Amino acid sequence: MGIVFGYLALVCFCMLAAKWIAKRCNLIKFDKVLMRIHKPVSLLLTVFCILHIVFVIPVLGNRNVLVNVSGVVAVIFMIVLVFSCHVLKQKDRRMKWHRILTMLMAVCIVWHVVVYFMDFREYQRNIESITFKNIELSDVEDGTYVGEYDAGYIYAKVEVMIEDGNIISINLMEHRNEKGKTAERILDKIVATQEIDVDAVSGATNSSNVIKKAIEDAVTN
Repeated sequence: MGIVFGYLALVCFCMLAAKWIAKRCNLIKFDKVLMRIHKPVSLLLTVFCILHIVFVIPVLGNRNVLVNVSGVVAVIFMIVLVFSCHVLKQKDRRMKWHRILTMLMAVCIVWHVVVYFMDFREYQRNIESITFKNIELSDVEDGTYVGEYDAGYIYAKVEVMIEDGNIISINLMEHRNEKGKTAERILDKIVATQEIDVDAVSGATNSSNVIKKAIEDAVTN
């Protein structure tokens, strides 16, 4: 839901930016229409930004630091912009700061979106590059092993107990994900089949592969 609210906030901002374009291009009728919806769209932008922040808080650790920084700075400019519109009484001064803060917010939003897509593409490349080794569990000495794998948006850390060439148990120590919670069911399947590269859990393929990769890391290292 965090991404959905982020896109809705972006649509609202684009609608507000369209008013500036309409005015500069002397599109009088279009400008008047956008002026009438300026305040409600601004309110929606604020609400969507707040909801976006609330829903993405649990996954901030999965994001590139620049994605987080640009988003926070953009929201700060938005808050200052709203505050200045209600505090500054002189129209000329209010409009001056409105333009300045709007431009700064626009720069941060563009920065946020560009960095996000770059970060997401890197995550996709990490997922696409995942392959699994053919591991003979009988060659693994008895013991408890810890392994991890970080694909960017998904991270897993596991503790695997090996005894007599068999996986006795798998403890999922950490699993950072967004919609891949169901992938954790794959642990029982791996223990039951004694195979690491089992079929992924439907609807949670990426998280399944990251968990399997963490298990592979444990038993091979």
